[in-house]
Amino acid sequence: PSALTAPDDALRAAAATLRAAGTEPWDLAARINAHVYGLMEYAGGATGVRTRATEAFALRRGVCQDYAHIMLALCRLCDLPARYVSGHLLGEGGTHAWVEVLLPGPRRDGALVAQPFDPTHGCRPGLNYITIATGRDYGDVAPTSGTFRAPFAGQLSTRKRAGVTAVEYFAG
Repeated sequence: PSALTAPDDALRAAAATLRAAGTEPWDLAARINAHVYGLMEYAGGATGVRTRATEAFALRRGVCQDYAHIMLALCRLCDLPARYVSGHLLGEGGTHAWVEVLLPGPRRDGALVAQPFDPTHGCRPGLNYITIATGRDYGDVAPTSGTFRAPFAGQLSTRKRAGVTAVEYFAG
């Protein structure tokens, strides 16, 4: 686990309950995604960038990064390798976070394939999700970070524009 996804007893208990319903990887990942979606209430400002999964889980409130951190913690407790994804959801206007879980792919060689899950919306991401970065948690993929010191005040402003220019399909 990472610092933001380290579990506590409450998360361990939730993971045990989710595992008890079956351990087939695809079903378990989908069950965790649905559980986090059903558990949480989206509440901007209820948490911050340093909020841990344990804190958001106890609050039952948060934003997309909290949903993702909780899902990551539960996946890892259930022995499902998973990573944090930061990107954009077309039409949403801001950055978004979701999870990719490494699950058995269609090939017979046992290769694992990163499969996306969005616990904030309780769905499987499609072509309207644009990945910018992946990591262990938000700390690995923060869109801006650092320190600026000067004897005067300043303001950071950004604009983004995202769109699909081409779609390529890869056969495994």
